[in-house]
Amino acid sequence: MALMKKISTSSRNGDTSALLTLILNVFAENNWSADTYLTPIIEKISAINTAFTKALRRLIIYSQMAEKDLVRDTAVRALFKLVEGYIYIPIAEKKEAALHVNSILVHYGLSILHGDYAEESSDIDSLLTDLSQADILIAIAKLQGVSEIIAALNVAQKDFADVAIKQAELKSEKKDLASASQLKKESIVEINTNLVGYMNTMAKVKPATYEAIAKTIAELIDRNNELVKRRSKTDEVETELASNVID
Repeated sequence: MALMKKISTSSRNGDTSALLTLILNVFAENNWSADTYLTPIIEKISAINTAFTKALRRLIIYSQMAEKDLVRDTAVRALFKLVEGYIYIPIAEKKEAALHVNSILVHYGLSILHGDYAEESSDIDSLLTDLSQADILIAIAKLQGVSEIIAALNVAQKDFADVAIKQAELKSEKKDLASASQLKKESIVEINTNLVGYMNTMAKVKPATYEAIAKTIAELIDRNNELVKRRSKTDEVETELASNVID
């Protein structure tokens, strides 16, 4: 029976990247340069994992951008709704102040939330600049809660800009970057096709050199595959429950 099993192709991107890192760490504990067959495999896995890590970072950044965009969108909507509410308040001073602030808001409209990230950022920056005019600030001061929302929008806009800069930096590193899914497939093929068979053979031929590390890597792969199995069973149960509810 083979010592090392193949990595499940159903492994998730993050799980696969973590597994590659662990396998590389195990190999790093010893010098394998004398093994002219194994060394290129390790080097290739290392190169794939470096690209894989960057690809996953890009996915995280894109996810963060969506989250930060939602926060600023919420702040913009809250600002428009609150000022609109003050327009109908039966207090002349507040109504007049609200109309003055609203004269800025109507110039933009909530349609600014429907553009792409760059366009929306530009519009929000412009809106915040217009709202910082001296006469508008006087009007805002008369409307409880409005200055707090604008402050929150400023923070949300800065948070989004910080993440956007990180995304731009990652994108500028290399124009033709492989996707995380592509790299996951490539890494699994490399390990399953080249590493697993070789390590299983060498563990039998030269157990003193290869058996211990083969067992360690086998354990890491088994843990990963078990995680995939448990997750698959959970998904099946949830799907069945959802189906029963629908029926």
